[in-house]
Amino acid sequence: MGLSLSAEQKTVIKIFKIEEQYIIPAYQRPYSWEYDECFTLYSDIMEAFHDTESSEDYFIGNIVIAKSSTIKDKLEVIDGQQRLTTLLLFIKVLSIFSPEHKALKDCLEIEDWETDKTFPRIKSEIFESNDGESLQDILKLEKDDFEKLLIEYFKKGKFVEKKNSTRFEKNIMFFYNWIKFYTEKEDLKNFIRYLLTQVYLLPIELEGRTPEEAREKALKIFETMNNRGKELSDADIFKARLYDKAIRVKEEKIFINGWKNLKNSCDLQDIKIDDIFRYYSHVIRGNEQKTSGEINLRHFFTRLEYSPFNLKNYQEILKDLFQIVEVIEFINEEKKKATELSKWLQLIELYTNQYPKMLLVVYLFERGYGEKSLIEFSKRLVRYAYYKGSTTTIKFEIYNMIKDICLGKDINSYIEKDINSEQFNYLGGLKNGYALLSFYSVEKKALKTYYIDRLITYLDTKQLKAHWTDDEIKQASDSLGNFVVLDIKKKNIPKDKKIIYYKESNIHKLNNVINLLENFTYENFLKRDKEMKENLVAFFQGTI
Repeated sequence: MGLSLSAEQKTVIKIFKIEEQYIIPAYQRPYSWEYDECFTLYSDIMEAFHDTESSEDYFIGNIVIAKSSTIKDKLEVIDGQQRLTTLLLFIKVLSIFSPEHKALKDCLEIEDWETDKTFPRIKSEIFESNDGESLQDILKLEKDDFEKLLIEYFKKGKFVEKKNSTRFEKNIMFFYNWIKFYTEKEDLKNFIRYLLTQVYLLPIELEGRTPEEAREKALKIFETMNNRGKELSDADIFKARLYDKAIRVKEEKIFINGWKNLKNSCDLQDIKIDDIFRYYSHVIRGNEQKTSGEINLRHFFTRLEYSPFNLKNYQEILKDLFQIVEVIEFINEEKKKATELSKWLQLIELYTNQYPKMLLVVYLFERGYGEKSLIEFSKRLVRYAYYKGSTTTIKFEIYNMIKDICLGKDINSYIEKDINSEQFNYLGGLKNGYALLSFYSVEKKALKTYYIDRLITYLDTKQLKAHWTDDEIKQASDSLGNFVVLDIKKKNIPKDKKIIYYKESNIHKLNNVINLLENFTYENFLKRDKEMKENLVAFFQGTI
């Protein structure tokens, strides 16, 4: 399928004063520009206008449009809805201050040449928010409405955003306030002429016989442009592809409801949809027995032949995504329990990168939630990751484990018989992790909530110097023995006060720590440090 593409710089008036209506399709992100983006647009245009006597032309940016030869009165905005919508809000404000200016009115509305009816220049069909109705409500405002709103936005002589107003209302009030101030000193006539005739955009139009064909072509350009530095999430691209699949089987509404539910589920688990797709990619890689390095997520899903976008329908893909969200929900709930499984889940979460958790998610996706086998699997995963220390190089073995899990194999036990306590003299980025692992290695169940504290900090330096050397204080500070696991929130207090505070804990073994702090000699500290390291050695050797 060849790309029928046209791209020609057009002035603002030629962008807006046309017979077609711009459609913001349902799969797009909600309108999200805020003060900074609006002010940058406004100030840049104003600066260009006032820069020279001749007022040089000013270029705003690109928009990507899908244009169907069968539905000629609609232009689908694939990219650029933020700047296009913001410009429309700006033009609306200018029309309020220059109601006699017919060109501004023509930019805002389309007149039906057969009737007296008018239609909004931009129609939003976004399903993740109420953008369509909110935008049209704002564009209906009159001068008196703006003045009433302006009173609400001014607090103690300052312009302050209203908390419960829409993004459209906030932004249009920014422009109204700026233009109101501008008109107190300047006439708008020349500026309006400059904005309409010397400010340019570059509409990139992709044509197709049907809306679906035009959209597919435009999405290819859109993906290419956004791979080269524009800020757009991978989830937006994937959402567009899935929506297109739903359109082809006339199930747009089913998809819209499904995607909304997916987004809400992700929000509840405080996870991005992009991350769900990243986990999904590892499920797919495992089943395809791929163990090479990861590639760009967008490239993975849109270009590889074994991508689910090529092999599955949108309902099957959504089902897989929901299953991954359920896995995340299971992990988040289980790690808060006082169980043996929770010990290992907490340690996986505490690791310094996401590779162990990726393997855990794939395991749960493929194998389910059988407790006994899951405990053993998680324990082995912790043993492998923590033996390797804080490093991204574990990913290569993790990829192999993912492949084995998808093939129905068990992972190795990763028992290390040759390990000794000296390997834990330097803890790196896993200080808290090793402290928790040492604690849990001799505990049957996890704490529902845990905190990691240091026995001595900079607050104790002066007092310790009476009995400790500077080297002893320095060495102890980052040693394993200086870390303690609590079931109460840690406080930034000296060790003498910790003796009292730690008595609030329900951890019985914390009494040993309290006794240590009461007689805190360097020799006693070394004894504690040695015991904690021996716990780790025993865990990695598989004896506990």
